[in-house]
Amino acid sequence: MKCYANRVTTRLMNTPPQTPVTVTQNGPGVRILPDQSDRLNDSVQEFKFITLLTFSGGANSPTAQLLIQGSVDGFAWVDLVLGTVRTDPGTYAEALDSANVGLLPWVRARLVLAGGTAPGVVASVDIVSTGGFQLSSS
Repeated sequence: MKCYANRVTTRLMNTPPQTPVTVTQNGPGVRILPDQSDRLNDSVQEFKFITLLTFSGGANSPTAQLLIQGSVDGFAWVDLVLGTVRTDPGTYAEALDSANVGLLPWVRARLVLAGGTAPGVVASVDIVSTGGFQLSSS
């Protein structure tokens, strides 16, 4: 069994619980910097994204989905890992695994809301890993 830990306090997304969002949101882009002191070969270091989404309201088939995007330059983004599309009110926790997709140097979380009237959503995304790492905004 592998142990995943979150050694940073920066979240890829953290919407305030008192103000649910009703439009698509992009979290800040960050670079993942593996820790060189842990003796773990960077090519075998694994990352997972732990998401929590609370969905309420909306009309005419509202949906909410969290996904992880990657970029080589911090400007042009592509979808890497897609969370489940949620269609019913509730609170959902999900681990998004990047094992089958190569992570790019930059990552960010994206919350996509849709429907006739989009739902109100509170969301958070944490990144965990089998080794040490840091997140950088530059």
